[in-house]
Amino acid sequence: MIRQRTGNNKRSINLQLLSTIVLAILLTGFKGKKEIGSCYTSFQTASALTAGDPERLPEGAEKVRTLKTEQGEVAITRIDGYRILYNNEKNRPFVNLKVELSEEQSYDKDQKHLLDNLKYLNAHTQNRETRGLVELEFNGYKIYGISRAGVEMGSTLGTFVMFPGNGVTVYFYFNNMKPEFRNFKSVDDYKKQRNRFMNEYTKYLAQCKGK
Repeated sequence: MIRQRTGNNKRSINLQLLSTIVLAILLTGFKGKKEIGSCYTSFQTASALTAGDPERLPEGAEKVRTLKTEQGEVAITRIDGYRILYNNEKNRPFVNLKVELSEEQSYDKDQKHLLDNLKYLNAHTQNRETRGLVELEFNGYKIYGISRAGVEMGSTLGTFVMFPGNGVTVYFYFNNMKPEFRNFKSVDDYKKQRNRFMNEYTKYLAQCKGK
């Protein structure tokens, strides 16, 4: 009887130890899961623009997407994402902001592929602002993009990306509109409002503690 109780005690201890190990693994996996910080999607104070509600990327969305470059098609990862529209006073979206999360091991490669894609798009876009990428810096954040030199053509006037770290990429799309719906009067006015938005967004981001 003593041996039987000893055996039962050992089995009980082993089961408790196994349960503890499994629980620790689950908790570690949960804590280690990468997420997009709330700061990236909570900017509400853009001048003359109203932020819509963040829309999360559907769970069934493709986790990899392809982009064109001069070297051919390349793939980038996208394991989570949000979109926020910023409407002007005429209730038309001037800014389409997207925030996406790369797989941790693919982040560096994704950045390179995105910049190569922008260079490709710039080389094949008419009426561009610069021959190379537009490079801007606001509040310690570097931003790269392409932009048109006029507002007479194209549904998108500017496309910009920012890599703040931790696997996050922020996309800024500045929309063109019919003249009666625009919040800008000229290309210079567009660029002024474009830069103002990115300055305000990055200033908010630099001060926010939920990244």
